[in-house]
Amino acid sequence: MLLTILLAAGLVLLLVIVLLQQQKSGAVKRQLDAVLREKHELQLVHHRLLERHELLQQQTVEGRQQMQQQFELTAQQLLQRVSGHLLEQNQVKLDDVLKPLSDRIESFRSALQHSHTAETAQRAALQAELHQLLQLNQTLSKEANNLTNALKADSKKQGNWGEVILERVLEASGLQKQLHYFTQDSRRDESGRQYRPDVVLHLPEQRQLVIDSKVSLRAYEAFCSAENEADKQAALRAHLQSVKNHIDELSQKNYSALYDNSTDFVMLFVPIEPAYALAVMQEEDLYDYAFRKRIILVSVPALLATLRIINSMWKLEQQNRNAAEIVRQGTALFEKFAGFAEDLRGVGAQLHKTQEAYDNAISKLTTGKGNLMARAQAMHKLGLNSRKDLPRDLLDKSELLSPED
Repeated sequence: MLLTILLAAGLVLLLVIVLLQQQKSGAVKRQLDAVLREKHELQLVHHRLLERHELLQQQTVEGRQQMQQQFELTAQQLLQRVSGHLLEQNQVKLDDVLKPLSDRIESFRSALQHSHTAETAQRAALQAELHQLLQLNQTLSKEANNLTNALKADSKKQGNWGEVILERVLEASGLQKQLHYFTQDSRRDESGRQYRPDVVLHLPEQRQLVIDSKVSLRAYEAFCSAENEADKQAALRAHLQSVKNHIDELSQKNYSALYDNSTDFVMLFVPIEPAYALAVMQEEDLYDYAFRKRIILVSVPALLATLRIINSMWKLEQQNRNAAEIVRQGTALFEKFAGFAEDLRGVGAQLHKTQEAYDNAISKLTTGKGNLMARAQAMHKLGLNSRKDLPRDLLDKSELLSPED
């Protein structure tokens, strides 16, 4: 009986266990079905999220490209407009200023170099000129003595020979014919009488100096060839009188009155140095006699030295003109440079305006709500696949977007 009861109890317990197990399996199945449904739903959500992410990434790339293109276009247009206007405006000014300035500087440098070269050449040639003067004096004196016998019988030839010697001295002085002096210049006085001075020498400041050659040869030759003291003294007196006659004749012609700005005196050139020296040594007041009649007696050395001085005066006059031209060009250069400085200051003002325009562009790029740098950086953080980064200094300046932006 007890066994039957135990067996019945065991069956009941087994039945209960089976029922409990069936209930538990149903719950697990229901849970499993719920998990599978949730998984399927999650897969659908994940798929939709992937599609949305791809779409968002594509839109981000396109937006970034459009933004970059728009920014580049805006910046390029702004810079082209500002810099183009500035360059176009100032290029003309700079070209107008720098080209004449360069030309004037070169002209100024050439003038200074020319003046310095001329002065150096004059100094270097001084000793050579003095040496040539001595040689020329010796040569002319020798030639004069050699021609004495040939000319003593013909007064016309004597005059022509004196004029030849005079012109040779003029050429040796460095003066230029038809520029610094003129020969046989024909003039008429108030009465209509014609005169023809041997040489009219032009001086600086538009002055004129008349030079006339006179040869006293016959009496001098008689003095040199006299065999006794009486003949020598007679020839000497005749020689002195011949020189004085030339002085008187030249004084009466009054060549100084033929020219408006002539010197008060006329030079009487005696080409034979020994004859000149003999007359001056024999009568000490011969210079005074001539000077009172506004005549200056000169021989070859004295005339050549005087002409060299006049030539130096002309060179100095030319240097003064060059100096005046240098001053004129220097003044013009300074005035042009002052104008250039003003234009350069204007260029600085334009550059300042350009800097302000640039600063404004940078401000629009980096500051303010929704600035371009912040938007670009935000899209980059969303996952843009770019190998380049935005400039760090501009990012530091930019105002980042807030989450609601």
